[in-house]
Amino acid sequence: MKRFSVLLVALLVLSVLSAGIAGADQTTPTSDPAPSQEDGLSIVIGTTDDISELDPATAYSFHDWEILRNVSDSLLAYVPGGVDVEPRLATDFPTVSEDGLTYTFTLRDDAMFPDGTVLTPEMYVEWVNRSLTLQGDPYGLIAVISSVAVGEGENEVVFTLSEPFGLFPITVASQPQLMPFQEGIFPADEFNNQPEMIAGVGPYQLVEYTIGEQAVFNKNPNYYGEEPAYDEVVFIYYEDDAQLTLAIQSGEIDMAWKGVTATEIENLAAQENLTVINTPGRIQYFLFNHDTDIGGNPLIRSAIAKAIDRDEIIDRALSGLANPLYSFVPEGFAGSAESFLDLYGFRDLEGAIADLEEAGYSTDAPLEVDLWYPPERYGGQVADAMAVIEAQLEETGLIDVTLQSQEWSSYIVAATAGEYPFYFLGWFFDYPDSDNYIHPFASCAGSPGLGINYCSDEMDGLLSGERVAEIGSDERADVLVQAQDLFASEVVGIPLWLGQDQMVYDHTVVDNVLVGPPLLLEYRYLTPVE
Repeated sequence: MKRFSVLLVALLVLSVLSAGIAGADQTTPTSDPAPSQEDGLSIVIGTTDDISELDPATAYSFHDWEILRNVSDSLLAYVPGGVDVEPRLATDFPTVSEDGLTYTFTLRDDAMFPDGTVLTPEMYVEWVNRSLTLQGDPYGLIAVISSVAVGEGENEVVFTLSEPFGLFPITVASQPQLMPFQEGIFPADEFNNQPEMIAGVGPYQLVEYTIGEQAVFNKNPNYYGEEPAYDEVVFIYYEDDAQLTLAIQSGEIDMAWKGVTATEIENLAAQENLTVINTPGRIQYFLFNHDTDIGGNPLIRSAIAKAIDRDEIIDRALSGLANPLYSFVPEGFAGSAESFLDLYGFRDLEGAIADLEEAGYSTDAPLEVDLWYPPERYGGQVADAMAVIEAQLEETGLIDVTLQSQEWSSYIVAATAGEYPFYFLGWFFDYPDSDNYIHPFASCAGSPGLGINYCSDEMDGLLSGERVAEIGSDERADVLVQAQDLFASEVVGIPLWLGQDQMVYDHTVVDNVLVGPPLLLEYRYLTPVE
């Protein structure tokens, strides 16, 4: 047996744009969005994100994961605001077998649910087996787990993997699928995406929520860690970025987390009571369902990839506030390449036309394609970007585009279920490594969960190779480049741009904000100004 240690390197820059002026009058919400606990301290956070699915076995959107990570806890977790991993529900790092297939954790004995029930290894194993059995949308992230069982030692939990995976501890630190939740909320044999409440062994419990309006969190009275400063955390869900921006400007909320109007950042930073923190944004991209007539035709996928001009999209629709993306793996991550640029150039309209003609389309019989996107999920500028892309594709003279939109809670379910042949999404990494920008989209195990349904023995071989290679090695970087090149040549999806996001908060109300990998806001570390 050997001890586990990890050296994790990620590119994450958080910059403070405005420190504001200390001693300004405290700003309080102008509305009463939710009932406060008696004599308790409450913080109100606004967002344009929304609740989609809250079952930990199938939830696969940023905000859903953030909720679950604050309600329960993981065996290992990221050090607040940093990239290192530390024990959380485990008493120490796991012991790992010499073949790299067995990870043995020892559970702490003081983790409790809000009703006072103590977490046991048997309960933990039952919850993980539920996720392994139900195989929800993000199952591909844990498909490497062959089995999980109670160990022979006191409070031991043993994971057995189907193949060596050096990033497994990072996966453990990131996945709500591997976090325990209170019995009776989620059935063993089916999903429950909208439970009345959610309780885990984390610092908070979700006590009430209304999709599209608000969510209320109260402290777990039996939390094993340091007691959070706020008794209550309230999320207010805004329809669009303009409403959220106005809410933080006017003091209706204490914090705005994801979705403020990008062009208003300078004005927000200049407001004396506000602080703006830049965080890495989502990658934005198109996906295809490869089981459909459109998504399953390589000539159509290639033509669309060639017809897109990223610089024009950014200049005309995004006010220049993004960077063109030519791989799903952003710059700064191991092995990052610009495979789409190398293969298709900045734009190849003639090549796109040639592909479409080879596929049998003409000006008299053009390709008719629905382009699906969520209208407000990623900010109001996305609709402008889709209009630019519509014009770019139709410039071929051989494509007739119909823009289709749907509100997020319905959109993400339909997209991941494979209902859309051609659709737009964004991605925050589940764990900060290049593997997570390729494997969920292009592996046989992962892609069905995102509605892609792509499967290639060659791609799976490359992904298995990079997963067993030494982290940080040239060998691994080379395999990752090969995987990106194959991804581009087969046009599994199309990378578009890398944006940035912001946390804006009233520093006369909130004293401490930590945002770190995996871009997680942990409510337990929010502290008020004294």
